[in-house]
Amino acid sequence: MRVWELRQLSDVELKERLNELREKLFKQAFEAYDEETKNPGQKSKMRREIARILTLLRERELGLERSKEDPRRRK
Repeated sequence: MRVWELRQLSDVELKERLNELREKLFKQAFEAYDEETKNPGQKSKMRREIARILTLLRERELGLERSKEDPRRRK
């Protein structure tokens, strides 16, 4: 998901997404030992999205919320 898409989600939805991604990442670590990884870039994509979600949650905690709109629509 893009950052602007994540910004539209509530804190509860972000935390659910975070737990889902962490679980997938954990499972993928074990699958990598059993068989050849089908998409090696998937791990880094999940880690980046986890970092984005944690950043958004921290911004909201500090009261630094930004615009929720798609940046492509600003023009």
